This record gives sequence, C-alpha cells and structure tokens, in this order.
Amino acid sequence: MAQQIRLSFIPLVILLLLIGLTLPAGTANAHTNKCPKFEQLFKQYGLLPVDTFSYIAWRESRCNPKAINAKWDKNGNLTYHLNKNKTWDSGLLQINSGHRETVKRICKADLDKLMEVDCNLKVAKYILDNGGLNHWRATYP
Repeated sequence: MAQQIRLSFIPLVILLLLIGLTLPAGTANAHTNKCPKFEQLFKQYGLLPVDTFSYIAWRESRCNPKAINAKWDKNGNLTYHLNKNKTWDSGLLQINSGHRETVKRICKADLDKLMEVDCNLKVAKYILDNGGLNHWRATYP
C-alpha cells in the first residue's frame, strides 16, 4: 500500500516540476520567492534593500504588475475585495486604494495607473519614505 501511494505522487511531482520550469522569464520563481526581473528597477527607484522588495513583490503579486485583489461589475460597483475595509490593492507591490491622492499627485492619474510598473514603484517609494516597510508588514521577511 505504501509503495502504491508513493508511486501515485510521482506524476504530481513531475507535473509541478514541469510547471516550475516553464514559467516565463521574470515571473514568480518558486525556488527563490523573488522577482528577479524587477530587481534592477527596485534599485533604480530606491526601493531598498532590493532583496526585500523582490520578496515583497513575489508575496504580494507573484511578480504580476497587473495583479489586483478586487472585482467590479459592469456598472463599476465593487463586488469582491480581500480587505476588510473595502479597499483594494493594485500592481506589482500591491499599493492600497487608500493612497488615491498620493497616486494622483505622483502619477498624475487615478488608481488604474498603479497597474503600470513605473507608477507603482514611484508610489511605493513615496510610501516607503513616509512610513517605512510597515505598509508591507504582513509580507516582508
């Protein structure tokens, strides 16, 4: 019986390895829990230490600049959110919608601009400089 169970896990392990080996460059790296594709940008924008922000990006968005933790219906009504206060998080470093005024000031646009890496990292730098890593306390190492 034990031999039979062990053998049934082999195809699953092979499948998981294949999935991990075929991830596009710059996507979440299951072996390092980082986003190497964006590390040079973290450095450029002053998001230091780079290793910490690479890990935060992996934890927050799995290295997806278009990540968002909410959904809306066709009329623009919020229908799903993860945050208890009905805010949502957007982009690579999952900037909270409560930073709307900061986004307007820094990116000259509304919250949807957070889906662009440049705006997301600029706002992240502002947040870092005005409160430190506490904004990501649930996800930094």
